[in-house]
Amino acid sequence: MKRAMIDPDKCKNCDVCGVDEKCPQQAVIREAKADKPWVDFQLCRGCMKCKTYCVNGAVLEEIKPCNGGFSSSW
Repeated sequence: MKRAMIDPDKCKNCDVCGVDEKCPQQAVIREAKADKPWVDFQLCRGCMKCKTYCVNGAVLEEIKPCNGGFSSSW
């Protein structure tokens, strides 16, 4: 199972965040313009389109192996 994660060290907090604006699941949260965006794992579906939207390469791909069991969290 894949999910996107934004590396705060690589994020430059652009005025217009392509990841925030273009996420098809609207999984990227930016509470205020001064705040760096973050990904809501409950909304992210792992399409990883966001990797192409970030000009700074701040989006990382997190992979969690699926063992067939139920997990209510990441």
